[in-house]
Amino acid sequence: MDAARATALAAQYCTAWYAAEEAVRLHDGDHVLIHAAAGGVGTALVQLAKRRGCVVFGTAGSDAKLDLMRQNGVDHPINYRAADFAAEVRRLRGGRGLDAVFDSVGGQTFRKSLPLLEAGGRMVFMGIAQMAGRRPSVFRALKTLVDFGLHSPVTWLKRSQSLIGVNMLQIADRQPEILQRCMQGVMELAGRGEIHP
Repeated sequence: MDAARATALAAQYCTAWYAAEEAVRLHDGDHVLIHAAAGGVGTALVQLAKRRGCVVFGTAGSDAKLDLMRQNGVDHPINYRAADFAAEVRRLRGGRGLDAVFDSVGGQTFRKSLPLLEAGGRMVFMGIAQMAGRRPSVFRALKTLVDFGLHSPVTWLKRSQSLIGVNMLQIADRQPEILQRCMQGVMELAGRGEIHP
Protein backbone atom coordinates (compact mmCIF):
# COMPACT_ATOMS: atom_id res chain seq x y z
CA MET A 1 0.00 0.00 0.00
CA ASP A 2 1.42 3.39 -0.96
CA ALA A 3 1.82 6.28 1.50
CA ALA A 4 -1.18 8.25 0.17
CA ARG A 5 -3.55 5.29 0.62
CA ALA A 6 -2.14 4.53 4.07
CA THR A 7 -2.65 8.15 5.12
CA ALA A 8 -6.23 8.15 3.80
CA LEU A 9 -6.95 4.94 5.72
CA ALA A 10 -5.47 6.31 8.93
CA ALA A 11 -7.22 9.68 8.82
CA GLN A 12 -10.31 9.76 6.62
CA TYR A 13 -11.37 6.13 6.66
CA CYS A 14 -10.86 5.73 10.42
CA THR A 15 -13.05 8.79 10.99
CA ALA A 16 -15.70 7.39 8.66
CA TRP A 17 -15.49 3.94 10.29
CA TYR A 18 -15.95 5.41 13.75
CA ALA A 19 -18.93 7.50 12.59
CA ALA A 20 -20.69 4.77 10.57
CA GLU A 21 -19.75 1.59 12.44
CA GLU A 22 -19.18 2.63 16.05
CA ALA A 23 -21.26 5.76 16.66
CA VAL A 24 -24.26 5.15 14.37
CA ARG A 25 -24.18 1.46 13.38
CA LEU A 26 -25.72 1.72 9.95
CA HIS A 27 -28.14 -1.00 8.83
CA ASP A 28 -29.35 -2.43 5.53
CA GLY A 29 -32.04 -0.17 4.08
CA ASP A 30 -31.11 2.93 6.11
CA HIS A 31 -31.50 6.21 4.24
CA VAL A 32 -28.53 8.48 4.95
CA LEU A 33 -27.39 11.94 3.91
CA ILE A 34 -23.67 12.61 3.66
CA HIS A 35 -22.60 16.24 3.29
CA ALA A 36 -19.36 16.87 1.38
CA ALA A 37 -19.74 13.36 -0.03
CA ALA A 38 -17.00 13.94 -2.62
CA GLY A 39 -14.41 14.80 0.04
CA GLY A 40 -12.09 12.37 1.80
CA VAL A 41 -14.24 11.43 4.79
CA GLY A 42 -17.39 11.73 2.67
CA THR A 43 -16.04 9.29 0.09
CA ALA A 44 -15.17 6.83 2.85
CA LEU A 45 -18.62 7.21 4.43
CA VAL A 46 -20.31 6.53 1.10
CA GLN A 47 -18.33 3.32 0.64
CA LEU A 48 -19.09 2.13 4.18
CA ALA A 49 -22.79 3.01 3.88
CA LYS A 50 -23.15 1.24 0.52
CA ARG A 51 -21.38 -1.79 1.98
CA ARG A 52 -24.14 -1.89 4.63
CA GLY A 53 -26.91 -1.65 2.02
CA CYS A 54 -27.89 1.96 2.70
CA VAL A 55 -29.58 4.35 0.29
CA VAL A 56 -27.19 7.31 0.11
CA PHE A 57 -27.97 10.97 -0.54
CA GLY A 58 -24.85 13.10 -0.97
CA THR A 59 -24.17 16.81 -1.30
CA ALA A 60 -21.38 18.65 -3.09
CA GLY A 61 -20.95 22.06 -4.67
CA SER A 62 -20.27 21.28 -8.34
CA ASP A 63 -21.50 19.06 -11.15
CA ALA A 64 -18.01 17.54 -11.49
CA LYS A 65 -18.24 16.40 -7.87
CA LEU A 66 -21.69 14.95 -8.55
CA ASP A 67 -20.09 12.71 -11.17
CA LEU A 68 -17.46 11.60 -8.63
CA MET A 69 -20.20 10.82 -6.11
CA ARG A 70 -22.12 8.75 -8.67
CA GLN A 71 -18.97 6.77 -9.46
CA ASN A 72 -18.51 6.13 -5.73
CA GLY A 73 -22.07 4.82 -5.35
CA VAL A 74 -24.15 7.79 -4.18
CA ASP A 75 -27.76 7.04 -5.12
CA HIS A 76 -28.97 10.65 -5.03
CA PRO A 77 -26.21 13.24 -5.61
CA ILE A 78 -27.32 16.83 -4.94
CA ASN A 79 -25.52 20.03 -5.96
CA TYR A 80 -26.34 22.28 -3.00
CA ARG A 81 -25.44 25.36 -5.07
CA ALA A 82 -28.07 24.50 -7.71
CA ALA A 83 -30.83 23.14 -5.46
CA ASP A 84 -32.04 23.31 -1.87
CA PHE A 85 -30.67 20.00 -0.57
CA ALA A 86 -33.32 19.72 2.18
CA ALA A 87 -36.21 20.21 -0.27
CA GLU A 88 -34.63 17.74 -2.67
CA VAL A 89 -34.25 15.07 0.04
CA ARG A 90 -37.88 15.59 1.11
CA ARG A 91 -39.03 15.28 -2.50
CA LEU A 92 -36.99 12.14 -3.15
CA ARG A 93 -38.13 10.57 0.14
CA GLY A 94 -41.79 11.41 -0.45
CA GLY A 95 -41.87 13.41 2.77
CA ARG A 96 -40.30 10.67 4.90
CA GLY A 97 -37.20 11.36 6.96
CA LEU A 98 -33.66 10.03 7.10
CA ASP A 99 -32.09 7.52 9.45
CA ALA A 100 -28.76 9.35 9.66
CA VAL A 101 -27.07 12.55 8.55
CA PHE A 102 -23.28 12.95 8.50
CA ASP A 103 -22.31 16.63 8.58
CA SER A 104 -18.76 17.92 8.29
CA VAL A 105 -19.86 21.35 7.05
CA GLY A 106 -21.80 22.78 10.00
CA GLY A 107 -23.64 26.06 10.38
CA GLN A 108 -26.77 26.40 8.27
CA THR A 109 -26.16 22.97 6.74
CA PHE A 110 -26.49 21.48 10.22
CA ARG A 111 -29.63 23.47 10.97
CA LYS A 112 -31.30 22.58 7.63
CA SER A 113 -30.45 18.90 8.12
CA LEU A 114 -32.08 18.47 11.53
CA PRO A 115 -35.70 18.49 10.30
CA LEU A 116 -34.78 15.76 7.80
CA LEU A 117 -34.26 13.22 10.58
CA GLU A 118 -36.87 10.53 11.15
CA ALA A 119 -37.82 9.36 14.65
CA GLY A 120 -34.79 7.43 15.86
CA GLY A 121 -32.58 9.39 13.45
CA ARG A 122 -28.96 10.18 14.24
CA MET A 123 -27.12 13.40 13.41
CA VAL A 124 -23.35 12.92 13.28
CA PHE A 125 -21.43 16.17 13.48
CA MET A 126 -17.80 15.89 12.41
CA GLY A 127 -16.53 19.38 11.71
CA ILE A 128 -17.10 22.95 10.62
CA ALA A 129 -15.82 23.11 7.05
CA GLN A 130 -17.64 26.40 6.51
CA MET A 131 -14.93 28.01 8.67
CA ALA A 132 -11.96 26.29 7.01
CA GLY A 133 -9.40 28.52 5.37
CA ARG A 134 -10.72 31.71 6.94
CA ARG A 135 -8.95 34.07 9.29
CA PRO A 136 -10.07 33.61 12.88
CA SER A 137 -12.61 36.24 13.87
CA VAL A 138 -14.90 36.63 16.86
CA PHE A 139 -17.66 37.89 14.57
CA ARG A 140 -17.28 34.93 12.18
CA ALA A 141 -17.38 32.53 15.14
CA LEU A 142 -20.53 34.20 16.48
CA LYS A 143 -22.17 34.05 13.06
CA THR A 144 -21.35 30.34 12.85
CA LEU A 145 -22.95 29.76 16.26
CA VAL A 146 -26.06 31.64 15.15
CA ASP A 147 -26.14 29.58 11.93
CA PHE A 148 -26.23 26.39 13.99
CA GLY A 149 -29.26 27.63 15.93
CA LEU A 150 -30.29 26.81 19.49
CA HIS A 151 -31.27 23.24 20.29
CA SER A 152 -32.89 21.84 23.40
CA PRO A 153 -32.15 18.29 24.57
CA VAL A 154 -35.88 17.97 25.29
CA THR A 155 -36.61 18.31 21.56
CA TRP A 156 -34.13 15.52 20.78
CA LEU A 157 -35.77 13.37 23.45
CA LYS A 158 -39.32 14.00 22.21
CA ARG A 159 -38.30 13.09 18.67
CA SER A 160 -36.19 10.11 19.82
CA GLN A 161 -33.20 11.48 17.91
CA SER A 162 -29.50 11.59 18.70
CA LEU A 163 -26.72 14.11 18.17
CA ILE A 164 -23.29 12.50 18.00
CA GLY A 165 -20.08 14.50 17.90
CA VAL A 166 -17.01 12.92 16.33
CA ASN A 167 -13.53 14.23 17.14
CA MET A 168 -10.94 11.59 16.33
CA LEU A 169 -8.17 13.54 18.09
CA GLN A 170 -10.06 13.07 21.36
CA ILE A 171 -10.62 9.39 20.60
CA ALA A 172 -6.92 8.90 19.81
CA ASP A 173 -5.81 10.73 22.97
CA ARG A 174 -8.30 9.30 25.44
CA GLN A 175 -9.32 5.91 24.01
CA PRO A 176 -6.61 4.73 21.62
CA GLU A 177 -8.02 1.20 21.65
CA ILE A 178 -11.05 2.51 19.73
CA LEU A 179 -8.79 4.09 17.12
CA GLN A 180 -6.90 0.81 16.87
CA ARG A 181 -10.18 -1.06 16.33
CA CYS A 182 -11.18 1.42 13.59
CA MET A 183 -7.82 1.05 11.87
CA GLN A 184 -8.07 -2.73 12.00
CA GLY A 185 -11.56 -2.59 10.48
CA VAL A 186 -10.58 -0.38 7.56
CA MET A 187 -7.38 -2.35 6.91
CA GLU A 188 -9.39 -5.58 6.67
CA LEU A 189 -11.93 -4.03 4.28
CA ALA A 190 -9.19 -2.48 2.14
CA GLY A 191 -7.35 -5.79 2.05
CA ARG A 192 -10.49 -7.51 0.76
CA GLY A 193 -11.14 -4.75 -1.79
CA GLU A 194 -14.42 -3.69 -0.14
CA ILE A 195 -13.28 -0.06 0.22
CA HIS A 196 -11.03 1.94 -2.08
CA PRO A 197 -9.02 4.78 -0.54
